Amino acid sequence: MNKVIRCKNNNNRKVFGLLLAQVFLGVCPVLLLVFFVFFHLYETKITAIVAIALIFLCNVAYSIVARRYNVLNSGRRGERRLYKAIRHIDGNNIVFCNLPVRYKRGRSELDMLVISHKGIIIIEVKNHSGTIAGDWKADKWEQHKFYKNKQHSVQEMDNPIKQVRRQRDIVKSILNAAGEEVWIDSVLYFSSSNAKLKLNLRENDYVCLGSKELLNFLNGYDRGEVISKIQMEKYARILNEARAKI
Repeated sequence: MNKVIRCKNNNNRKVFGLLLAQVFLGVCPVLLLVFFVFFHLYETKITAIVAIALIFLCNVAYSIVARRYNVLNSGRRGERRLYKAIRHIDGNNIVFCNLPVRYKRGRSELDMLVISHKGIIIIEVKNHSGTIAGDWKADKWEQHKFYKNKQHSVQEMDNPIKQVRRQRDIVKSILNAAGEEVWIDSVLYFSSSNAKLKLNLRENDYVCLGSKELLNFLNGYDRGEVISKIQMEKYARILNEARAKI
């Protein structure tokens, strides 16, 4: 049976705060307009300009907050799909969810880290939809979306392969500093069923599309080495102690 350690997810608080901000910014222009009309502020040029400017700023702020909310909430949906999928992996594994890690100036938060008898695997989840195109050595990838009206949009995203590589380096440094030498792999998991991948990757850049591919990868993962239960628990203890210091 898998042992799951769920760390504090700061995005939950951010998403709730952004939701409240959307409600406030959505209601505020209506209240300002009522106030504007009820007190006849339109009769004075300065007050009219101020009121109109405030309404405009509220609408701009609402657009910015809503966009940020959608990004974070999409990430949360991907994390929930990852957690649901991970419950079906074989073996007695130690699983960290939303694990914060830091070593010297390097800092990150891992969506998931699995310590198994076969090795340590970092899982980074992305909930992007559309066609994701990119190269392993590029700084940016592109997300292409095609709509029914034949419109096409392109957005850039940071190269997630480089992101998981940095995460792997941080975890390896933490374990090395504790006197442990262990191989760490990472896999990039695209959770959306509406995603298509056009990627130029190296042989050891692992990418899975959908929960079925992820489970097949995790259950079939084997580097030919066996980690004892005692060693697994030692790795988990080191990472837990490091997390407590952040």
